[in-house]
Amino acid sequence: MQFVNPLYLFGLLAISIPVLIHLFNFRRFRKVYFTNVRFLQELKQQTQKQSQFRHLLILAMRILAITALVFAFAQPYIPFSGSQSKMATKNAVSVFVDNSFSMEAVGSGGTLLDESKQKAREIVMAYRSTDLFQLLTCDFEGRHQRLVTRDEFLTMLEEVKISPSVHTFSEIVRRQYDLLKGESNARKTSYIVSDFQKSAYNVADFRQDSAINTYLVPIKSSAVANVYIDTCWFAQPTQQPGKTSLLTARVWNKSENDLEKIPLKLLINKQQKSVASIDIKAGMSTTVELPFTVHEAGPQLGELQVTDYPVTYDDKFYFSFDVLSSINVLSINGGPENRFLNALYGQDSSVRFTNMNEKSLDYGRLPHFDLIILNEILSFSTGLSEEIKKYVTNGGTILVLPSANADLVSYNSFLASLNAPSYLKTDTADTRVTKLSEESYLFRDVFDRQQGRQAVAANTDLPLVSKHFPILASSAMLTQALMNMLNGRDFLSLTDCGFGQVLQLAVPLDPGFSNFPQQAIFVPVLYNIALISHPSHNLYSIIGDNKVIRVNALVPGGDKVFKIKSPGSDFEMIPQVNSAGNMVNVFVDNQIPVAGNYNLVSDKTLLSTLAFNYNRGESDLSCNSSGEMETLLGKEHLDSFRVIGSGQKPLNEVITRINSGIQLWRYFIWLVLLLLLTEVLLIRFYKK
Repeated sequence: MQFVNPLYLFGLLAISIPVLIHLFNFRRFRKVYFTNVRFLQELKQQTQKQSQFRHLLILAMRILAITALVFAFAQPYIPFSGSQSKMATKNAVSVFVDNSFSMEAVGSGGTLLDESKQKAREIVMAYRSTDLFQLLTCDFEGRHQRLVTRDEFLTMLEEVKISPSVHTFSEIVRRQYDLLKGESNARKTSYIVSDFQKSAYNVADFRQDSAINTYLVPIKSSAVANVYIDTCWFAQPTQQPGKTSLLTARVWNKSENDLEKIPLKLLINKQQKSVASIDIKAGMSTTVELPFTVHEAGPQLGELQVTDYPVTYDDKFYFSFDVLSSINVLSINGGPENRFLNALYGQDSSVRFTNMNEKSLDYGRLPHFDLIILNEILSFSTGLSEEIKKYVTNGGTILVLPSANADLVSYNSFLASLNAPSYLKTDTADTRVTKLSEESYLFRDVFDRQQGRQAVAANTDLPLVSKHFPILASSAMLTQALMNMLNGRDFLSLTDCGFGQVLQLAVPLDPGFSNFPQQAIFVPVLYNIALISHPSHNLYSIIGDNKVIRVNALVPGGDKVFKIKSPGSDFEMIPQVNSAGNMVNVFVDNQIPVAGNYNLVSDKTLLSTLAFNYNRGESDLSCNSSGEMETLLGKEHLDSFRVIGSGQKPLNEVITRINSGIQLWRYFIWLVLLLLLTEVLLIRFYKK
């Protein structure tokens, strides 16, 4: 047993008052002599003993009454076993209310958000009106980073709405700790009211503060079923007008039942382009291919839709992409123009092909090309090397075709600056191409698919090589082989460099080195290299990630600025931008509030389209039970954390018991009254 006001125990000194009174006011007996002395002596002894016993009973009642009254003022209590802190005159309390999208699910008392807000009210009502409180939500708003009165807390609580923001358990605890650590003269307590999804319950990613007690209040939904789209991608890197595009979407079924005939719709620019009916096993995902055709070039707005209830925020998935009218290709020639390149690119209306001699090269035009081919340059000057390096690191793609008389020292110095493989001296041994990277974009849809995957037939006619420059790559380079020869060397390799790519052929396009230009595979390989070279932004961004968005545009000059606008509303914002060569970095900094498609404009010119989706981390409604939460807390030895399970008692009564223990002062007041009543009865009815 402990006391809230232990100083009141000095009041026990008042026990001396009735003791002194009784000591000095006992009735004195006079001696009376009678003839029958023996009879009177027995009567005298009996009467004196009874009187003394009566007075001792009254004295005991008065002592016990004073003791019980003093104890009542000292407010005794039995501490709750889960509480580590003593009673204090001031409390600093932080309450986190989960308002993420998963709280749209339905529980026993309405939506989980409504239940969590009610729990938060019960928590603060368990404390005194003079205590201070913090309301924290998934938004991490600046106005919530302070302690307020109970009335202010309740007012802010009414304003809490569903939010797209998502935070892990450790991020929430750290944010509560940051505020409470500054309250040195108060008992510090934090509460987390949430559904405690398994995807965000990372109890091992922070260090506990033993001075702060944290109580977890789980809210349970009546069902955990949810169907949602979590990503999509194109089979081709570049979309072109009039040609069929193939979009793949992944759909999840987070429920305990198999689902059949779920409709999935594809809309492009608000017009339905494709629809599929899908079956999904319980707890599994499936991918769906949706073919469609766009006939006009330019930025496009895409949207995928499924129908689900009650969690609906993830039923729509937005994406954006460009349909290219043409691809700009430049060939920088060390000698005459290459007839094979002219024949391939010069006759294709979707490619704008330009030839320039290295000696008359306009460096200022390089950023305007999607692909630059370094065709049989004898040696690289310092100026050319620096400009090409800048072009590649800023997102450009180059294809290196070595010259038969190449200065390998110059070549390898240039390639080393790009962290790309070097060329060795000419190998004149006959060999041939034997292996292709079949899943690379260069060979997508080039060969027939067998048993669900693309495969090169055994009788496929692949290039013969009479001599070549061996490509030597180190393990530290981000290089992959796209075409391999029988001798184990790369015929065509790809290396990532900055935001760009370096492709290297082991031979020039010269029949004296190989018959590659005469092979059927030559056309799709060179054409697909041009297609993948066009820099494009991601199909979508996630709200809250704040990752940089790279778009193919130029920073506007003068008073013109970039703006992000919503086509269906009045929303408009000015993002932070900076130039990165032939690309622009766009930063939104948490300023996009709603998922959807947006236009990136400068003045009234549409530059690109952007898509933003809510974080799908909330879509998996699987939550930890109270037992699972306690087990995980125990494994991490988080002794200052406790789980308050759902029960019959209101939460404010449970918290009062946790904070104050079992209050005993009421029982002592009743004991005082009982003792006083007993004293009255003794005086009235206990005869001498």
